[in-house]
Amino acid sequence: MKRIIVLTATLLSLSAQAPSVAAMVAKNFTVGYTKANDISQKSFAMKTGEKVHLEVNPTETGAGCMSSIMVPGLWNKPEPLVKGKKIVMEFTPQRAGTYKITCAMGVPRGVINVH
Repeated sequence: MKRIIVLTATLLSLSAQAPSVAAMVAKNFTVGYTKANDISQKSFAMKTGEKVHLEVNPTETGAGCMSSIMVPGLWNKPEPLVKGKKIVMEFTPQRAGTYKITCAMGVPRGVINVH
């Protein structure tokens, strides 16, 4: 009986420490970019703790203020929008909230809602 209790406690302890399957598998979003339309999908929804793989495929090179893309609070490094150069941002939101997708100067171009 004592062994069963110890084994059960050990299994419960291990399951509490193991990452969930949702945290291990990334949620994929792929968007395009053109000067005329900016990013093709402008709104995204995801869960706290959910790993995200955001891919941006520019078919044109951005210009001026709109020559880069970033997600302050989730991806703080501005990435240049260069024709044919795929951008991959991977992050795991830790807090619920609304995160703006911006250029390096902070001009909004979309939003990520984390719940």
